Amino acid sequence: MHDIITEVRVFPKENLGKTLGFANITILDKFVVKNLRIVQGDKGIFIGMPSNKRKNGDFIDLFFPITQDARDLITNAILEKYKEISNDPSAVSS
Repeated sequence: MHDIITEVRVFPKENLGKTLGFANITILDKFVVKNLRIVQGDKGIFIGMPSNKRKNGDFIDLFFPITQDARDLITNAILEKYKEISNDPSAVSS
């Protein structure tokens, strides 16, 4: 596993449109982020951050990486586990 992301739990789902499943990650064995979405996009699979819907219908991310390196770390950890659990060979980041 990674030094920063110490646990990844993936929950594949069916019949949710482009949503392939959800994931939870644990950071440094101290902080848990839940409800990251595994999404099939036009250019491949990507990870959607947990979000809330505002009154005007817009969504706002509740958790998000600040750097591309951090985003890649999260994406790769989740897709690695998703591929292992779902046997989906197309599980590569976009």
